[in-house]
Amino acid sequence: MTQLSNKMQDLSSAFARDGYVTLPNVVSKPRLAALSEQLRGEYNRARAAGELFSGGGTISGHLNCFPGAQSRFVYDELEQYGVFDFVRKLSPSATRMPNVGCNLNLPNSSAQNPHADGNVATPFIIVNVAPVDTDLQNGAMEAVPGTHLREYKYWQYALSGKPALRMRMSAGDVIIRLSSVWHRGMPNKSKAIRPMLAFTWEDGGSDLADPYTAHGGKITLLTNRYAQNLSGRLQERAFASLPALGKSYLFIRSVVR
Repeated sequence: MTQLSNKMQDLSSAFARDGYVTLPNVVSKPRLAALSEQLRGEYNRARAAGELFSGGGTISGHLNCFPGAQSRFVYDELEQYGVFDFVRKLSPSATRMPNVGCNLNLPNSSAQNPHADGNVATPFIIVNVAPVDTDLQNGAMEAVPGTHLREYKYWQYALSGKPALRMRMSAGDVIIRLSSVWHRGMPNKSKAIRPMLAFTWEDGGSDLADPYTAHGGKITLLTNRYAQNLSGRLQERAFASLPALGKSYLFIRSVVR
């Protein structure tokens, strides 16, 4: 029996209502602290060596990352706690191992536009683990409870008036959320990179029998949503420096479509 076994009914009810639940103090803080330093170290190394790509999230300050085979302990501790049993209860189709990823919120990042992940017609489970304390200073994610209960176009969401919450987390805390919950990454006003680990089941999960063998098992920096061509870099810079213009563009585009 796992630590979640007796709580699953209450957690399932909260998840159905809000689209997410939070589990405190699940993963080892000391091991997460060491992993955070490795992630930050690889970013600093790649940047100093001129290996960092141009655009692809580097302008807005939100990058994707594969956290390396050394992060496997996080999966093991989540499994032991019962997190993946709960995921399978919420989504019986989540039979494969998850895709393993990480977001790096860089210092002086900009706020993202509110969005839901993936195709809202086929939502999937996301498990986020905070490797470091995550608060308003270093860019705690903003999420809007209950927005998974219907499909929104951007203009409908913008006019909905639904209140957003900042998802403060202590190192080792876990958020289990549905991809269709509207959310956005927020500015990191601290001087340190803020990582956030993610286990996701889009497309049913990982195509690999062992997702920790991806990228040769090494920490790997990856692009975010913006293309790396000139058009993508211009778009990313415009959304980062002129957020009001970006919101207006998304609003009008969603009305026209």
